[in-house]
Amino acid sequence: MEFQTTILSIIIITITMALLLFYINKKLREYNPLEKPKGIVLLVIMFGQMIDKMVKEKTNERVAKYLTPYIMSVVAYIFLSNIAGLFSLETPTSNYSVTLVLGALTCILIEVYSFKERGTKGYIKSWFEPLAPFVLVNILSKISTLLSLSLRLFGNILSGGILMSVIYQMLGSISKMIPLIGNLNVVGIIIAPVLHFYFDLFSGIMQAYIFITLTISFIGKELPNQ
Repeated sequence: MEFQTTILSIIIITITMALLLFYINKKLREYNPLEKPKGIVLLVIMFGQMIDKMVKEKTNERVAKYLTPYIMSVVAYIFLSNIAGLFSLETPTSNYSVTLVLGALTCILIEVYSFKERGTKGYIKSWFEPLAPFVLVNILSKISTLLSLSLRLFGNILSGGILMSVIYQMLGSISKMIPLIGNLNVVGIIIAPVLHFYFDLFSGIMQAYIFITLTISFIGKELPNQ
């Protein structure tokens, strides 16, 4: 079986995230609530408050208590995965298996909260609303949610990576036209950092934001008065 380079990136990102969470947990345990937060503690508190506010706007206090930590973890993972290209690693989210799992987790949470809010009878009934024949439509709707979440993230990240590869080749060809340069991609060295800032950093942040916004919205729709 051929070893996929993205597997190595997935392992590195997972280990990095685990070490980062261990470090953050250590700092939070050492933090004195009576003191003014600073450094990594301040960033984590601000990040947590921002995500918690987003979750509460679409759900409620009870759901946010359990959903916010998950959303924070997903944001961190997608962001680290999306910027992997800055460190010469394959982007894990350019592998559909990764985005499919992330989409599946969201779909599972949607069904879990739907079941909790509606109860067994109400949950089963929801599959046949508004009429029994619509069960097929409802099934397709749930499948389309999975495909929408996974393909959107996968497609945007993959297209960015492909576009950067094409740009590198084009800039390499331009560099070869410059006398005394040879095979050194001087133009790429100058221009590529700016493009990486958009495709890997800015786009990475935006894709993470879009994914969690859709996740929160889909779950919020399963709650009463949402």
